[in-house]
Formats: sequence, C-alpha cells, structure tokens
Amino acid sequence: MTPSLAVYIFIIISCAFVVKGLAGFGDPLISNPMLAMRLDNKDITPALLPVSLILNAFIVLKNRAAFSLRSVAPIAVWVLLGIIPGTMLLKLGAPWILKVVLGLLIIGLGVEMLTRDRAKDMKANPAVQAIMSFLSGVTAGLFGINLLFLIYLERTSKGRSEFRANVCFVFFLENLFRTFVYLYNGIFTAFTLQITAITVPAAFLGMWIGSQIDKRIDETRIRKLIIYVFILGGLSTLIKALLLQA
Repeated sequence: MTPSLAVYIFIIISCAFVVKGLAGFGDPLISNPMLAMRLDNKDITPALLPVSLILNAFIVLKNRAAFSLRSVAPIAVWVLLGIIPGTMLLKLGAPWILKVVLGLLIIGLGVEMLTRDRAKDMKANPAVQAIMSFLSGVTAGLFGINLLFLIYLERTSKGRSEFRANVCFVFFLENLFRTFVYLYNGIFTAFTLQITAITVPAAFLGMWIGSQIDKRIDETRIRKLIIYVFILGGLSTLIKALLLQA
C-alpha cells in the first residue's frame, strides 16, 4: 500500500464516521463510494467489517435492555439469509458492475429518505418485511451496506427508542454472521487487514468529531446535508463506473 492511498483511506473513513457520529448510521454510504474510486468492493467491504463489528457491539451492550426480540427476530433471520448470496456475488461479480449497482442503490436510498413522509406509518406486512430484510442482507454481503431493512423498520416501530435498539441489534448480528461467512470464503486478505488497521483510528476520530458537531448544529439541517452527500456519493460512483467501462 502506498502512503498516498493510506492517507486517502484515513481521510475518507474519518469523514464517513463523522456522519455516523451525527446521524448514528450511514457511514458505508459515504465510505464505500469514495473508496470505490481507488479500490474494488472485494477489498473495501471486508476491510470495513471489523470496525463496524466493534462499534455495533458497544452500542448493543449499551442498549441491550431496550430492543424487542419479537419484532426484530424475523428481520434478523432474513438479513442473515441474504448475506450468503451477497457474499457469493462479491466473490464473482465484475468490479464495474458492482460499482454501478452500488451507485444506483445509494441514489435510491437518498431519494427515498428525501421524499419520505415521516407522518405516515406503514402497517406491519410480513411479505414486505421479508423482501426488504433479505435484500438488505444481500447488499450487506456485497457492500457492507445493511440499510434497506431500516426503511421498513422506521415506519413500523412504535417509538424511536425501540427503533434504535432494534437497528443496533440487527447490525451487530449481521456483522458477526458476515465475519464468519467471509472467513469461510477467504474474503479477508493481507491487503484488507492493512486497510482495517487504518480504518480503526480513523473511525474513532470521525465518531468523536461528529459527536462534537452534533452538539452545535440543528438536527434538520444535519439530516438534509447527509442525504445530499449520500446522493452525490452514489452519482460519483455510478459515473466513474460507466466511464471506466465505456
């Protein structure tokens, strides 16, 4: 790994976890498209997994009494099932195709969040729950982005405390399961571990900066800023992938 690449990774991860410090989630939507400018997803996704596992484990321990097992168990099962085909696609898929899919996924998530009517709640639907959770697992296996289930869960949860606790629990189980799947399939390499060594201090620095900014900025402005960054990140990844293939 060159020094310039190491510095680039450190800066991107720090910025991504500033977003996590502000919003509580969303770091992969920043880090993945930006890192995809210089790295393949087969290196990015496993490299970022250990730091996510550590941080989500801490959050789960802190909020272990708040989550609803009855609500979150079906979601967790479908997410875990989706990780398996997602991991297979990570091993077999062409890098430029993965980047196109990633770009479209991030743009779609950003538009959904921007146009979402928070005043309307979605009634629980087992079929929709299963589809969204399974696809969320597939994207987790491919990109380390496990957020599609979050769109469903936010609209069906009874309160913010229940939502946050359930999300943290699913993230932790997904990270843990994905670690074993990646180990079995030989996804981790010496190069991905080098990236991991850079991401750990960068992530903690970004989280600290984000928590400090969060104390001084209005929540509505932060949310809109983050969504626009998501969409721009997806557009940049999509355009670069198409230009490289042209």
